[in-house]
Amino acid sequence: MKKNLLYIGITLAALCLCACNTNEPTDSSSGIKNGALTNAAFQVNNAGKKVRFSQGNLQYQASTKTWRFAENQYDMIGEDNKNISDTYDGWIDLFGWGTGSNPTLSSTSYSDYSTFTDWGANNISNGGNKTNQWRTLTKDEWDYVTTKGSKLHKWSNIGGINGYMLLPLNFKTPSGIDLTFNTFPITDWQKLQANGAVFLPAAGDRDGMGAGSVGSVGRYGYYWSSTPTDEGAWLFSLDSDKGSMNSFYRNYGLPVRLVQDIE
Repeated sequence: MKKNLLYIGITLAALCLCACNTNEPTDSSSGIKNGALTNAAFQVNNAGKKVRFSQGNLQYQASTKTWRFAENQYDMIGEDNKNISDTYDGWIDLFGWGTGSNPTLSSTSYSDYSTFTDWGANNISNGGNKTNQWRTLTKDEWDYVTTKGSKLHKWSNIGGINGYMLLPLNFKTPSGIDLTFNTFPITDWQKLQANGAVFLPAAGDRDGMGAGSVGSVGRYGYYWSSTPTDEGAWLFSLDSDKGSMNSFYRNYGLPVRLVQDIE
């Protein structure tokens, strides 16, 4: 009887341990933990501040009020973003500026976007599932990380998906991969990601005329910063091999890639 009770106790303890760890998924082979790319530490200013990027673009499902990160860095939703509404049961990944508290806002009035609420303030289901774990880069941080803060930054194609690749300063090139190429199969990308590579897919935009139409998917990408302009906001634009900082009107729907500060 004592042996049976001991066995039951050990078994229950093991089950409890597994249950307690369900909110902290780790995939060491891909370099992902709690939604963060653990090997992708990028410097964002001259003072040496560093961040980690999320495992993929931010996504939202209105019908369940659920936030999540895309499963893969190259994932993007595309045309289905035109279905944006408070009751839509699919996922969207193009957001008006600062809509962390109102992600389905699709107003044509710029004044409706006057206040910035960071998307990273929300519980993100596969990103630690706690509030205030993530944030949006500022204009200056985007500018720095895509120039001085990365070892390599260029337009690339991952498994048939166009976008922009960033490599951290301490990046070590996996054996057998030639970084002078711009096109990489998924098998090579998995090795690059495990060593800290970041990829921003060319997810296009929603044109800002109400729900609007979705365009430029697979051709261009524009990633919001947290920094406003007079009637718009700054963004990182994947419109050239080097990329650039530009501004759009705030009611345009653009992708969001969040980061975590490294303490």
